[in-house]
Amino acid sequence: MSQRIQDYMLASAVRGREVVRAGPFTVTISAHDPLVYINYAIPAAGADPTPQDIAALEEAFTSRSRTPRLEYLPGLAPLVEPALVAAGFTVTDRLPLMECPPGAEVNQPLPDGIELVTPATEDEFRDMVAAQHEAFGEPPPSAEHVAKARASGNIHLFARTTDGEPAGGGAAVAVRDGISEVAGIAVRPKFERCGVGGAITLHLTRAARAAGAGLVYLTPAGDAQERVYARVGYRRTDSVLFLTKETS
Repeated sequence: MSQRIQDYMLASAVRGREVVRAGPFTVTISAHDPLVYINYAIPAAGADPTPQDIAALEEAFTSRSRTPRLEYLPGLAPLVEPALVAAGFTVTDRLPLMECPPGAEVNQPLPDGIELVTPATEDEFRDMVAAQHEAFGEPPPSAEHVAKARASGNIHLFARTTDGEPAGGGAAVAVRDGISEVAGIAVRPKFERCGVGGAITLHLTRAARAAGAGLVYLTPAGDAQERVYARVGYRRTDSVLFLTKETS
């Protein structure tokens, strides 16, 4: 199962990005966006990188003014972490990977005054992406961020009040080989702790199922998020490792 998810992560990462091979690493680069979390590499299963491989990995990022970063399932390539740490990389996060088995979804009440809509207009996409950026502590989105969301082919969901104030959003990544990742679940601070995140997650999980996903997974950013997803029916099955090397 882990290999299926890693393959899916790789297929999603390379879509619409520059792809560079560096030894056993596949490096994916956004030509237009330097945000760290959308520029990263994934090692091949069983990778045992040499110093030359690691140098090529770093060069693939730094020559494009990007921060060297990896995002992958460590159990599939256990030799990568110690090799990269020895080369100056830092483990910046190790998050649980959670899956929701078919039929395990638990109903989540929608908070009073909140509605969930599929964004269709430019304004709806802009408000959804702006809510996500605010929730994640990112600068306001550019027109390119909004255009990328609209063109992604993913299943998007926009949470707002019944009088139109943005509350949050999220997406289920386009289904491939029966797999979808629920990602970008975001709730603006003023709407936290009232059930918006759980309602978004449940809706997207069911939408991914309806689109053909037998396996739906996500990676919570912390304990609070993990508890929210557990209430929806997700359970921890693996982990995702994040490694970064800061460069001058």
